[in-house]
Amino acid sequence: MVLQKKRAETAQGSSDRSLLVRDAKIWIGKGFSKRSILIENGRIAKIGRRADSRGARVVDASGLCALPGLIDVHVHLRDLQLSYKEDFATGTAAAAAGGFTTVLDMPNTIPPTDSPRLLVEKQELASKRVRVNVGFHAAATSEDRRIEELARAGAFSLKLYMPKPIAPFNVERDAELRRLMKNAGRAGIPVTVHAEEMRASTGPVRADSFKQLADARPPLLETRAVERITEAQRAVPCRVHFCHLTLESSLQRVVAGSSRLTSEATPHHLLLSARLLETLGWRAWMVPPLRSETHRQALLAATRSGALDVVASDHAPHTIAEKKRGPRNSPPGVPGLETTLPLMLTLINKGLLEFPRLIQLLASNPAKIFGLNSRGALRPGDHGDVVLVDMKKRSRIDSSRFFSKAKYSPFDGLETRGAVVSTIVGGRLVYENGELVGEEGCGAVLRSRISR
Repeated sequence: MVLQKKRAETAQGSSDRSLLVRDAKIWIGKGFSKRSILIENGRIAKIGRRADSRGARVVDASGLCALPGLIDVHVHLRDLQLSYKEDFATGTAAAAAGGFTTVLDMPNTIPPTDSPRLLVEKQELASKRVRVNVGFHAAATSEDRRIEELARAGAFSLKLYMPKPIAPFNVERDAELRRLMKNAGRAGIPVTVHAEEMRASTGPVRADSFKQLADARPPLLETRAVERITEAQRAVPCRVHFCHLTLESSLQRVVAGSSRLTSEATPHHLLLSARLLETLGWRAWMVPPLRSETHRQALLAATRSGALDVVASDHAPHTIAEKKRGPRNSPPGVPGLETTLPLMLTLINKGLLEFPRLIQLLASNPAKIFGLNSRGALRPGDHGDVVLVDMKKRSRIDSSRFFSKAKYSPFDGLETRGAVVSTIVGGRLVYENGELVGEEGCGAVLRSRISR
């Protein structure tokens, strides 16, 4: 496959070839209808019942469902000095295998993405390696001018990690929070928040087990953090996106707040509970930690009812050797790009989630929140990002077969129903029937164009 030269627009790469997805079942609002999708020059040219190939390469999608290319707004692709954990090539290979055509990468790398120079360097490095579309978040900073510069350089948000900010930032001062939001609002860039208020923690942490680690980060920390952030945002015209929320009460507070507040949850918080820490240990250690079964059920119910805006994987790969260091030294995080969609499709097959909600949570809402124009839907003129899924296929999660470097998962061995068959990015077939068919660099680096 010939690599295409990237353009800096929102830097979408385009293909000069045509691709016809023939006879797919496409969701049209109230149900599925058999249609074909013609993609020309990276964009959807036509969707219709009649399949005129016009000399295009044909993908037979008979019996498969065509969904908009999925968007994961919370991934850690690592690379740079953390490339031994994951790099742009392997991380985006995992994304393609998981049906994600666009991902937004977090800034807690080494070095951190906390300046326009480092952001641009990261964009340039990624442009040679990625297999899907990739954009970048930047670290929240107290430097007013730098916020504007990061927005102009194409950052999709300013990430505020409340337990320990990535860049120098006095998170304990409410005045600093308001100043950050005020400057972000002026620059037209959202603030994404890891909401744990560590000041609400009670005393020193015992770390003899992963359960003790989780108990040291109780739900109260999230509740207090969401309260602080929503209160600070109330008088400031800034968009705030809460990452990986774990409590139904947090979702309801976001719903009751400003229209500029949005929420996100992960599949592991929706489907797993803290009791697994006793058996899975490091495999199920992440922050925020897994919650009680009661909290998990409430979070899933709120998601089903429409209270949640986004499902994101929080793909956070580490080496198994690092994870096995014991509770005191095991880094939190699990890979998720290759498990998220099969898990969500399984919920649909079990009658626990409706198809429209899936598309909202993994495509249309992420596109709207982060200004990913012409993505997250299947319409003429939109980018040719499509994922084909077999809703009947039964599989068993096996992390040893991941494209990610992280060969572990708290979902290992779980049977799923619904699988990714093909992933198409900008009219290019990148993943098909378990194999990567797109080369490194066939994806594109995106730069935010969020309006002020």
